[in-house]
Amino acid sequence: MNTESCPVQTNGQAAENGRPCPSNADDFFHRALDLHRQGEADPAVSMYQQAIDLCPKHVDACFYLALLHRAMGAAEEAAFWFGRAHTLLPDEATIAYELGITRYSLGQQQMAIEHFHKVLALDDTHWQAAYNLGTAHLAQGNTNEAINAYHRAAQLNPQDADIHFNLGLACKRAGRLEEARQSYLCAMEIAPDDAEVHYNLALVYKGLDCKDEAIASLEIAVALRPEYGAAHGNLGVLYLDQDRVPEAISCYRRLIDLDHNAASAHHILAALTGETTAVAPSSYITELFDSFSGHFEERLLVDLEYRTPWELKTLLLADPAGPQRFARLLDLGCGTGLVGQIFQEISTCRVGVDLSPKMVEAATAKKVYDELAVAEIVTFLEQNQEPFDLIVAADVLIYVGELDRIFATLAMGLAPQGRVLFSTEQMAKQGYQLRPSGRYAHSFSYVESVAARHGFRILATKSANIRKEKGAWILGELFLLGF
Repeated sequence: MNTESCPVQTNGQAAENGRPCPSNADDFFHRALDLHRQGEADPAVSMYQQAIDLCPKHVDACFYLALLHRAMGAAEEAAFWFGRAHTLLPDEATIAYELGITRYSLGQQQMAIEHFHKVLALDDTHWQAAYNLGTAHLAQGNTNEAINAYHRAAQLNPQDADIHFNLGLACKRAGRLEEARQSYLCAMEIAPDDAEVHYNLALVYKGLDCKDEAIASLEIAVALRPEYGAAHGNLGVLYLDQDRVPEAISCYRRLIDLDHNAASAHHILAALTGETTAVAPSSYITELFDSFSGHFEERLLVDLEYRTPWELKTLLLADPAGPQRFARLLDLGCGTGLVGQIFQEISTCRVGVDLSPKMVEAATAKKVYDELAVAEIVTFLEQNQEPFDLIVAADVLIYVGELDRIFATLAMGLAPQGRVLFSTEQMAKQGYQLRPSGRYAHSFSYVESVAARHGFRILATKSANIRKEKGAWILGELFLLGF
């Protein structure tokens, strides 16, 4: 929020009847103002209050007492005294503006919006009110209103980089990426050395699928601010997308040095350098799938031609001796709820669990689950009290290398006649391996040995194309297990 303000000029006049305040009230006010300027807060508050006691309509004393309370962190008190001053001088734009700023600081965005509108009605050149009106609308999620307000502020003060920056932010949130790009370019012309501007411009370029431009902007951002962790992280992702592995490795090493998302950086670095770890960190999985949540299904089903849940269901129902309907289904790594939808007709009660809050939010909107939880799947199974008749893990074990712990909890959570259904990525070598993609592949013999160790029998398997990656199919294995 822009909090620049101008002093109110009332000369100690009573607002309603034009009669001056008693001279001793003005004396207290000026003594308070001197103390205020000298940083003597408590004595200044006392003097302002004495001026108001002598003259309840002393607008200057109310206004400056409000400013002092706000500087002292007492926003509620500030709002009260700004409100008193506003009542006394309702057509004074500066008072209405400061009241709006204070209401916003208290989280009262709608009241702040009303005051900023009033300021602009009183003074249509007040660019700070237009700017803060945009910020208040943005806080409420009113992106189009925010864009309009920021446009007005930019017209009034075109050389303010913050206005163009926030206009870009509002346009980006509204999905108006080309407008966001233009706004960030304006901000960059005014503030070419601001790393934050280059970083956000890069995110817009990334959204526009202009990856070379995004990389160039991120390279400028990290040159301007070498400790900018988020920029290094996004740069690493884009380098990998272009198979620039050495540059990506440098980015992830830098993230570790900065201790920024270090667990995820260690995982990706291990994948890129040929090291195999036991499991992907929870923070890596959460961040990865939170970032995908807005367009997950479209990318998965259209771009990657993903069909694994349907293939798993076919494998399950192909066994004529097996159950064709299940009382309780657990969807591990439920994502946006594809398994819940596809298995809805053959299950009575469906429970979904995922590490990504945004994925769970998307799954909730489908209304196909009886229960959803944001949790790590092993922890969820360890705490589970009622067994499940069917546990499905579609493309979940690809983020787990060593399978013993998860198979132990699967055995604990499965009903005696239950079924476990999951997919893996295939590999020719023995054991498991962390791949450059950040996912794990498992050999058939490894899955077979771990399953047997925990009392499972492999009832059926099927090789299948899991998804496409850079235009090529990833070969996987589908498994159906029981006791």
